[in-house]
Amino acid sequence: MTRSLLALAEYDITCVTPKAIKSQALADLLAQFPSGEHEPAKVPLPGEVHVSAAAVETYWDLKFDGTSGAGNGGAGITLTSQEGEKFHLSHKIDFECSNNEVKYEAMILGLIAAQKKGLRKLKIWGDSKPVIKQTMGDFALKETLLASYHTVVQRLLTQFDDVQIQHTPRTHNRFPDALATLGAKVDIPDDGIAIIIDKRTTPAVLVEKHTEQGADGWKADII
Repeated sequence: MTRSLLALAEYDITCVTPKAIKSQALADLLAQFPSGEHEPAKVPLPGEVHVSAAAVETYWDLKFDGTSGAGNGGAGITLTSQEGEKFHLSHKIDFECSNNEVKYEAMILGLIAAQKKGLRKLKIWGDSKPVIKQTMGDFALKETLLASYHTVVQRLLTQFDDVQIQHTPRTHNRFPDALATLGAKVDIPDDGIAIIIDKRTTPAVLVEKHTEQGADGWKADII
């Protein structure tokens, strides 16, 4: 280092702190070189980044819950995008399983449904602390029967680009719980059945009265 300083001493070198380039400098540069229509560079420039809005994938919320009963159970899954797109699934678990096993079944069915829809990023929410903590690796597996479920879950999680797992209170997981109860209580003779649930804000009796009065015209007496 000393030899380098002595070699540079014969030159008149002044150290100056570089200044930030102001936006006005870009405007002055464009004003000096006016051009017509813009032509994209044929050769890719170093550091050039192309951003496509369609390529940006957002997270989907996966909420699940399971309920076990006498000899069978049910699993409820909801998939919700950040844009508000929703999918609701209810499964009947037609075999005997414990409470933790049926919740693992619900998580696995939710991951399979997300994989079939081509989703790549998930935020998983469940109200079962043992299942969530075991999946995250915070709790040890004390039940040997759950080891197989844990292995299947870990294998499915590797199929996604990014997965975030969090525990949620039961009060924030009521809709998947209702879907799980529906699957457990309803007898399904076939492999599957489509159920449509509509929301009504007006009693059917009032709607019928309004229809009958509307047929007489606006001069009809209002009862």
